Amino acid sequence: MLKSKAITPLYQQLMDKLKDQIGSGYYQPGDQLPSEVDMAKQNDVSVITARKAVNELAALGFVEKKQGKGTFVAIPKYWRDYRRIMGFSESCRMAGLTAGSRLLEHKLVVPPVKIVQSLGLPAGSQTVFISRLRFVNSEPMAIENSYFSLKYAFLLEEPLDGSLFEVLRERANAVVTKSQKQIEICRATSSEGKLLNISKNDPLLLVKSTAYLETGEPVYVCSQIINGERFTLYL
Repeated sequence: MLKSKAITPLYQQLMDKLKDQIGSGYYQPGDQLPSEVDMAKQNDVSVITARKAVNELAALGFVEKKQGKGTFVAIPKYWRDYRRIMGFSESCRMAGLTAGSRLLEHKLVVPPVKIVQSLGLPAGSQTVFISRLRFVNSEPMAIENSYFSLKYAFLLEEPLDGSLFEVLRERANAVVTKSQKQIEICRATSSEGKLLNISKNDPLLLVKSTAYLETGEPVYVCSQIINGERFTLYL
């Protein structure tokens, strides 16, 4: 029970109680909290007090308020520092998160002209196409489509459930040292929405990149379609 005669304000007591409930796992990431009206009744405080506690928790990043839906325990965000060259798996490790991957497609294709040109290949060249669904803490985060020259055809034999950077380094001594990126906003298609557990036309981040070896040789061309609600980008 909250203590009305304590020195600590009631809203602060309620905040501490909610933080303890979140920290103990009573409320899990993504769980909806009681409404401010219900929270006020349960804790014998005013709605104004409950609202202030929730607003303060939202400002601190413990919860998220969604218009017309309610208040939810915040899901840890995946962050990516594009000032540094690193793969998806490594950036997850640095953020204290667990990366995962599901192979969607891997095959030989003749890609669009711009991709062939970016890879420095003759017109009409075949390339290795790898499509993967990337996870953060078991939640779908991004759809990753990558194109490689046939020099990297060994990728078709790999399970590709981990870091591509590590596979490239171990199998071909290929270390990415530079990349060029273009970032846009796009809308989810029906198929993308199903993979990412979002609705059709929800906003997504589209990151197009070309990665290079230290010699300047292109390694791959990639497009990542990312759930922006769970992504923090540093440039």
